[in-house]
Amino acid sequence: METAVDPTSYGYPPKQALYDPAFEKEACGVGYVVSIDGIRSHQVLKDAQIMIERMEHRGGTSGDNDTGDGAGVLTGIPHEFYNAVVKSLCGTDLPPLGHYATGLIFLDKDKVKAEAVERHLTTLVEESGLKLLCWRTVPTDNKYIGPFAKENEPLIRQVFVTGDVQDPADFTRQVYLLRKQASNKIPKYGMRFYICSLSPHVVVYKVGL
Repeated sequence: METAVDPTSYGYPPKQALYDPAFEKEACGVGYVVSIDGIRSHQVLKDAQIMIERMEHRGGTSGDNDTGDGAGVLTGIPHEFYNAVVKSLCGTDLPPLGHYATGLIFLDKDKVKAEAVERHLTTLVEESGLKLLCWRTVPTDNKYIGPFAKENEPLIRQVFVTGDVQDPADFTRQVYLLRKQASNKIPKYGMRFYICSLSPHVVVYKVGL
């Protein structure tokens, strides 16, 4: 009969509050930064950036000793910021928070290939009963990524979609199905395509280390 191993014998802290050493697993480093008072603040992202820098040792490094395996930040949608950006780029206001979805997409830097992918995604958006509001090219800074990463650096585009949001849960399902269909169908054309996230609630920023 198998004997249960006491997790604390490996140096874990004892069970306390919400922490239970029985749930410890070997995995990539994950950290959480929150505003416990629920107030939205850019400081949360700044603190998350510091946390990612301090977790560099948890990631692998490529043969150039300067290209890591990347990291990401998941955060709530900064509605006011995105609304200002979309109004500037596309001349329209975003619907209220929760009535649109957004996400970042990795595409080929070749303009023709990128535009072809965007057309495919636009078709899928319409077939899903949704409406595409705006495309945005995300500003990036590649000064600090290694040469291997630069060779494969994608074009990062942000998409905004909306729909007839009578039921927020139904809209969330529509967006989820759109992301799944796009992730399965578009790569079959042999085109570079990866959605970091597509959600009415959160956005994922992928970063290179």
